[in-house]
Amino acid sequence: MDTDKVQQFMKLKTKVVFGDSFILNRMTRILGGAQKHTYLAETENGLCFVIYIWDKSTSYFTYNEEDIFSSSSSLLFELNNNLMLQHKVLTPKLYFMDRSKGEQDYDYAFAEYIDGTDMDNIIAQQEDRLPRALSSLETSIRNLHKIKSDFVGQLNRMQTEEFDVLKYSLKAAQKNIEYLKAADDSNKELYMGVWDKLLRLSKIMEKRQEYTFIHGELGPNHVLVDKYDNAYLIDIEGGKYCDLEEEISFLNIRFGSLLENLEIDLDSDRMEFYRIGHCLNNLSGAIQLKLKDYYDMDDVNGMIQYFNGLLKEVVGQQAAGRGI
Repeated sequence: MDTDKVQQFMKLKTKVVFGDSFILNRMTRILGGAQKHTYLAETENGLCFVIYIWDKSTSYFTYNEEDIFSSSSSLLFELNNNLMLQHKVLTPKLYFMDRSKGEQDYDYAFAEYIDGTDMDNIIAQQEDRLPRALSSLETSIRNLHKIKSDFVGQLNRMQTEEFDVLKYSLKAAQKNIEYLKAADDSNKELYMGVWDKLLRLSKIMEKRQEYTFIHGELGPNHVLVDKYDNAYLIDIEGGKYCDLEEEISFLNIRFGSLLENLEIDLDSDRMEFYRIGHCLNNLSGAIQLKLKDYYDMDDVNGMIQYFNGLLKEVVGQQAAGRGI
């Protein structure tokens, strides 16, 4: 993607969206995303906003037709943004979206800029702000999880009544295990033990009749905290109706005990099932990033070590349960 051409085009669009007095002064790349390009845009009269660009060249991952849940979609960004704001979930407002590809061969959007820091930084370096930021986050999570549906799916692709998200998730886990066995032969036995545990869990769970709208990837890096300690959910394209345990098990992995005040009645078997699935998915994704020379290899290597460690705990618990 030609950065100079992108900036010249965005200068013209800034005037169209905000008015002729808003002259785009600079665009600064914000690193951190693996599936779209993000820029901080600043105008000469002081307005700051965020530019998102979705294009095949902006993603480190590839998808096929069997992946019914997308986490890289401009349409889902718009649909999820509208739904979340309607239900009082804090997320940056969408100012403008263009998916027409009439002038450019990519989708792009202008969104609200939140002047703050991510939750990772609050947790690590600003503990005095943590109670207020977590309280704000918990409020948005509760509001998000009040949104219900009789069917699984994303807003642009709802599934039928016959669709079984547990079977789909098991199949996705199997694909990740096959990938991991091929990419990391030294841990082949570990992955086979994890698969055995998933099979046993899948046989004792039953399909549900109601599902919850979840963020899908809600870690501290996907929460922005402003100077008033309001916590905003970002990277919302992966939002979907699913088992609530898929979300809470991920929150537990990423936040530890920090969100234990949510006090939700959960199915322990589903919690373990989805927890294992998250570990496999994140480990598989980290290895893909490593092979594609992601810009932050320290982070990638840390993820590989962390999620392999969690999977070893799973197999260890399974062995202990058998008296091995």
